[in-house]
Amino acid sequence: MDYSSLLLLSVVAGFTIFLGLPAAIIATRPRTRALMTALSAGVLIFLLIEIAYKCLEMVEESAKSALAGSASATPILFGALLIGGLSIGLLGLTLFEEHFMGMTKESDPATRSKRVSLMIAVGIGLHNFGEGLAIGQEYAAGALSLAYLLVAGFALHNATEGFGIAAPLRMEKVDWKFLGLAGIIGGAPTVIGTLVGSVYTLPALELLALSLAAGSILYVVGELLHIGKMQGQHRTAMVGLLIGFFAAFGSEMVIELGTAASANRLTPNKTFQVEVTEYHFSPSSFTVKAGETIRFEIHNTGLKKHEFDLPELQREALIPPGDKVALTIPRAVAGTYKLQCDLSDHAARGMTGEMIVHE
Repeated sequence: MDYSSLLLLSVVAGFTIFLGLPAAIIATRPRTRALMTALSAGVLIFLLIEIAYKCLEMVEESAKSALAGSASATPILFGALLIGGLSIGLLGLTLFEEHFMGMTKESDPATRSKRVSLMIAVGIGLHNFGEGLAIGQEYAAGALSLAYLLVAGFALHNATEGFGIAAPLRMEKVDWKFLGLAGIIGGAPTVIGTLVGSVYTLPALELLALSLAAGSILYVVGELLHIGKMQGQHRTAMVGLLIGFFAAFGSEMVIELGTAASANRLTPNKTFQVEVTEYHFSPSSFTVKAGETIRFEIHNTGLKKHEFDLPELQREALIPPGDKVALTIPRAVAGTYKLQCDLSDHAARGMTGEMIVHE
């Protein structure tokens, strides 16, 4: 994925919010609104699980590195960033809503409903900025499969978030100019966040971006579930939650399988033959140039199953005893990447290595 494709995908991820805005003008049944609201929540719950797993893994890996004596490990900093990002994402939007809602006690119901709608758009925009940061960071770090997943998931989510902006308007008369402004406020920060996040590849910034996104997603999920309950369509809402969750899960599977299949069709610039046994990789250190496509042809000659895992790149392969597996890294990005077997205590017993990508 080149940079122009990244920007195009971030536009798609942010501006699918416009798909739900016509609900403010086109009358929809309460059951339909409840279904779309719950579907959005289901998508976000899946993304929250994915992002939380990534954040916790980064903190855990930092702690393990510190215990192993690494001078560059910063588990305290990473833990603080995780807590701080979640807190800012969740409580920051809560305080913003409370402050803004305090300004909306207008006697004119139409004016009040428009202000509430804009408040929701601003809140969505703030959390979309965190989502954009996460997309840009994963792209900059070379974790393209996760970047694709975030784009697909946020696009699905934003497609239904338009209903959240439209919901307070009910049957109020609004024009397309107002809806267009609300859509830009809610969707444009995704692109801005992607631009900012793609400039740097600092692990600390990546963790902060992901935790901010997680905190804001948690906030929006709470709001969506509250709206769904108020709509009085409990059974419909539960169906929507399931559909949204499994739609996000399905999109991840398509992305993961498609990314792996596309990578394996590429002609590698360099191929490494790797033997895996108890408890080491041979060889365990690899040096390549940035931009090269790398293929690892891995043979497990041991008696146990092992894993060839490059966690920062979100690329891994599980190899049963006697099996051979090929793993391809397209267009490697400069940096040093850990290699490990993430099964049981295998890494602690010496199944580690590294891939160095230099300019």
